[in-house]
Amino acid sequence: MLTKSKQFMYQVIAVISLGLAIFGVITPGFPATEFVLLCAWSSAKGSPKIYHLLHTNRFTGPVLNDWKNGKVISLNNKIFSSISMILCVFFLFYSGIHIYLISFGLIGISISFIWVWSRPSRV
Repeated sequence: MLTKSKQFMYQVIAVISLGLAIFGVITPGFPATEFVLLCAWSSAKGSPKIYHLLHTNRFTGPVLNDWKNGKVISLNNKIFSSISMILCVFFLFYSGIHIYLISFGLIGISISFIWVWSRPSRV
């Protein structure tokens, strides 16, 4: 049994990661799948209501079931994520921000891109 403070921390992580996942769906280049997975993990430990909501939702349920059955990311999600990351790269270059910030963003995008494509596409 988790202590109340640990359970509360898992709930906080679940809510924040769910918010970031929703933000990721709306914002090109910002990941959503990774935050849905983080939310599912933390809600399994701290919030049965959020966990149930994620697994019964028509958008997040299939992603989580694929992940649960072999750490799979579907080809459609990989393609959508890749397009989103490529758009983000263009936005970074045309934003006029400092080259160091662009480099930091490109490193993060590259790591995410490699990680997403290293997962299997089918069970």
